[in-house]
Amino acid sequence: MKLPLKVTTGCCTIMTCFHLLNMIMMIEHCNAFIPPASGSLLHQCSELACSQSQNNEITTIQSNRDISLLNQWANENKIRLSPSAKISLTTGDDYGISLIKSSKKYESILSVPKDVVMDSEYIRREWYEYLEPALDYIRESGLHESALNFVLMVRILYEYNLERDSRWYLWIQSLPKTFNTGVCMDDVELDCLPPFALALANFERQQWEVFQKAYEKLQETPIFVNRVNDELSLWAFNVVMTRCWRYAQDSDDGDDDMVRPIVVPFGDMFNHKEPPNVVVKDSDLFDSVDFVLASDTVVPNHHHDHHHQGQEENEEHSVGLFLSYGLTNPHRFLTVFGFCDESMPEVFSQLLFHNPTPELIDLGCNDRSKMVYRTSDGGISTTVWDCILYTLLAQVPSEQEEFYSAHITGNMEEKLKFHRKYALEESLTLRNHVEATANEFRDFVRKIDFMSEDERALHPRLELIRRHNHFLYRIFDKVRQRIDNRAQTEVKRRKEAQSNN
Repeated sequence: MKLPLKVTTGCCTIMTCFHLLNMIMMIEHCNAFIPPASGSLLHQCSELACSQSQNNEITTIQSNRDISLLNQWANENKIRLSPSAKISLTTGDDYGISLIKSSKKYESILSVPKDVVMDSEYIRREWYEYLEPALDYIRESGLHESALNFVLMVRILYEYNLERDSRWYLWIQSLPKTFNTGVCMDDVELDCLPPFALALANFERQQWEVFQKAYEKLQETPIFVNRVNDELSLWAFNVVMTRCWRYAQDSDDGDDDMVRPIVVPFGDMFNHKEPPNVVVKDSDLFDSVDFVLASDTVVPNHHHDHHHQGQEENEEHSVGLFLSYGLTNPHRFLTVFGFCDESMPEVFSQLLFHNPTPELIDLGCNDRSKMVYRTSDGGISTTVWDCILYTLLAQVPSEQEEFYSAHITGNMEEKLKFHRKYALEESLTLRNHVEATANEFRDFVRKIDFMSEDERALHPRLELIRRHNHFLYRIFDKVRQRIDNRAQTEVKRRKEAQSNN
């Protein structure tokens, strides 16, 4: 059976580290969630402890994670946690916030005063005379857009060095001391990452290495901590990258291209899930950053038991509270945040169009929130099909123009006619990419499975990486099966049409 259009593999390719270089910086703009309402978060930071001895050497992470006094610290700093919520242990040494009493939409769960928030832009302005040489070095290294991540990292190190003299001491003690992010992975673990995740991990490491060199530019300033070794530097970097969110910079001094990270202590206890059941309320007009319920939330089996008042709520009678950390890119969650979210409803298709035309961009080829597959059944978004077909129709320019015109005018019926006409060609083209990507994930899973138990024990993040790869393999395999069913149906239809003729 002759195909009206030549099936091609050139319209989209599996992402590789080289293909991703231009996308990485865009991804970095979104490597933590952005609240629904942005605004400046100017606040008062603690004064420089200039009288502190410059010989104080902090060279290692002190103690284990300790959240026992976090509520006390919150009360002392006028942070308000709803009596309907509490800090809860999730798994291992990981904590989150849970609802223990059924509550209504928009009910405040947490309110954090602005003077407790660490705002990188405010810190940059406060310390600019000290930071300028380091920021110049970062700019010369091509990471200007990430410079405010460095500023916040410097502040974290500074406050850590103050120990009990820091206003944030007890919050710092509550932070994780170890991370599973890409920058922490060893060579064996990195070698088991698919190309997209590896590119992100390499970029994170590049940032950290540049930041380390930039930090040395701060010597002879009162914000420099002597002999910050790799362990402490890496810890502070991870705190910034995993526990803050980022605003688009709105500056009047020429730095609009910098992404602006902030940390909201205690608010960083919310874990991620899609869809979220908590949203952030923030504005220049507010004196606090507020976290409120996104909808009415029922706690199963919750009831008032007068015989148990004052005792700890049963963990079974609670609902986890979650924020959205941003676009549902599982590679980003793994390498930037260090977790695998298998509950996400959609994943990015990993389709990359080289030098896309304005028409392809209009169709949505660069919109990663639309270029997705459904995780439950491998469903393929309309945007994916539109972009695949438009590229194929380059072989028939007149029809390509008609298809694009139907899209621009919103003529869905006309678009559907084209999709029906070329269902087999677009299915086979997309299948090439999907199958290759699925096989790649499968091969990485097998690579880990072939390792001995002793070898896997030496590399603790391999199990997380394996789960990540297997999760994506299952999804892309579902997509492949869906495409095969569509292609087989179309082949059958065409054969019947030929026999009838």
